Amino acid sequence: MKIFKSLITLISIVGVALSCDQDYECSTGFPINACQGDLNIYRGIGIDGNGNVLIAGIYNSSGGGPFGFPGIFSIPTNSDNDNTITKKFDVYGEIADGPGYTALDYFYTYLPQSDSYYVRFNQRGAPLFSIYNPSTKTIQPVWNIFNTPFVPAFDEANNRFVYGWYGISMINKLPTQRDDVNSATLIYQRQIVNGLVLDGTDIYMTTYDGRFLKGTTNCNNCTQDELQLLLNDTDTSTLMGLVMAGDYLYFSYAGGIKGYPKSGDASRVRQLVSDSDIVSIVASKDGNFIYYTTESGVVKSVSTQGNHAQVKVLYTSQSNHQCMTAPGFESDSTCKGMVLWSNGLPYCTPVTNGKPNICFAAYQCGGSPTQICNGQCTCLPNFYDDNCMSCDGTVEWSGGYPNCKL
Repeated sequence: MKIFKSLITLISIVGVALSCDQDYECSTGFPINACQGDLNIYRGIGIDGNGNVLIAGIYNSSGGGPFGFPGIFSIPTNSDNDNTITKKFDVYGEIADGPGYTALDYFYTYLPQSDSYYVRFNQRGAPLFSIYNPSTKTIQPVWNIFNTPFVPAFDEANNRFVYGWYGISMINKLPTQRDDVNSATLIYQRQIVNGLVLDGTDIYMTTYDGRFLKGTTNCNNCTQDELQLLLNDTDTSTLMGLVMAGDYLYFSYAGGIKGYPKSGDASRVRQLVSDSDIVSIVASKDGNFIYYTTESGVVKSVSTQGNHAQVKVLYTSQSNHQCMTAPGFESDSTCKGMVLWSNGLPYCTPVTNGKPNICFAAYQCGGSPTQICNGQCTCLPNFYDDNCMSCDGTVEWSGGYPNCKL
């Protein structure tokens, strides 16, 4: 009987530890621990080829805003609003404050053959088109796309990448580094688009002024007037995403999801759904379904077959009643490193050679005027060694700041 009572007590303790409704129910409580609230879903959506939709996001705490690490989540497409969701992995590399501020804000796509997650990070206000590697837990910046009308289109089967900027360009590989832009071919001059889809050598695109255009990857430095006008629809002015499903092109906009045949026959327009808050869309590989997310945190599917589109809710953002710790903290709420604070939230970062691996301000790097914080502790130009005190030239001071002149 004593053993049975002990077992019941243990189960009760474990239940309290794993399940929660409010932040205070989790270990030491907020802000080191929190209870997962709703999931903030970022822009962008993908599919993994195994019957799952992929999204990026971060949980709120039960009593406030975003808490913990963002991540990539998987939702089965055969779900029927049973809120089945799995966090595939945490996304590391964010810096919450200071001159090195870096935050995930967009999920472009997942490419299954190369196991690549293309995402966008906001770094000090500049958007970085990047690859996130969950194995190494690292961010690989590809291009800084600040002040650029950037629209990517991936063709993994043919190892090809087409993108819109102040023109339409193509690279005969999937970009992985900054220098890949040097091998780009300008296909069409000065054409700005807000939607881009590849179909073999055909390129379909939409513009802010309501045009559906068709081009080809075989063009080289062609002019805009060499593009074929398929049709006009001013709803593309609020376009959020363009996909190809079978012989139709579908786009999401302020009035829902609408589609036209690739031939440009405007009389065969299809209005799949009329949701006004669609954020992102992606088509299934066979083109039979379109999956989309909404501003209210709902993931849905809609069939493209038949005369009456069938909409199904796959996931609705809500708490899963699990406790979580602040970034970097151990499960027992301890920090094996240095605790940094931003907007009332703690961040635990490892310490190497007496310096935090990430920093929010220069004083966290040791207090030497020759050390600065740029997301990581680093030396002023020409200073070196662990404490940035060595200079192979002459140290001059101006306005309280040292300058190492070689």
